Amino acid sequence: MFLHDRLCHGQFDCLHAGSTRRPMNRAFRIYQKLRSCSVWHIENVGLRGTLRRAFIAVCKAERPAVLQSGTASTETKALGLRPGELVEVKSVEEIMNTLDANRKNRGLLWMTGMRKFCGKRYRVLRNVRNIVLESNGELRKMTDTVILEGAMCDGVEFCGCDRSCFHFWREVWLRRVEQEA
Repeated sequence: MFLHDRLCHGQFDCLHAGSTRRPMNRAFRIYQKLRSCSVWHIENVGLRGTLRRAFIAVCKAERPAVLQSGTASTETKALGLRPGELVEVKSVEEIMNTLDANRKNRGLLWMTGMRKFCGKRYRVLRNVRNIVLESNGELRKMTDTVILEGAMCDGVEFCGCDRSCFHFWREVWLRRVEQEA
């Protein structure tokens, strides 16, 4: 079994059987990061847009416009979602407006595989209040974040990972849908 077969969500020091940490090859770590960034830009901006923005950035010697456009907007009020409520995932463009230069909203990464859920409706499974980071065991508190029923990672973007983890969704990435009678 290759080391990249055991990777999950870009974690380079995942815990393996027996809770033994195994360091990852530095060259593969760089490859994984470049692949993740390029796939994300191509999926969300398109190949032509990505190449055009990269060319402009090289010519002007500045950061690409796609990275400058996100401002991590916190102006949108939290929806106060509860388990069982019906929500719709906003479009990619709306979500990108809430992200900062690192593709994050208040520290939560917008992952490449989440794009396929945009524009679809899901029920809220539960609110996320606390998580434990696998990499170091740190406990983190979260607000305005939910898990949606059926919106799970298929592992395609992570070398075929088969863990089927739930994606975490910020409430600003969702809109409430009125229940049909």
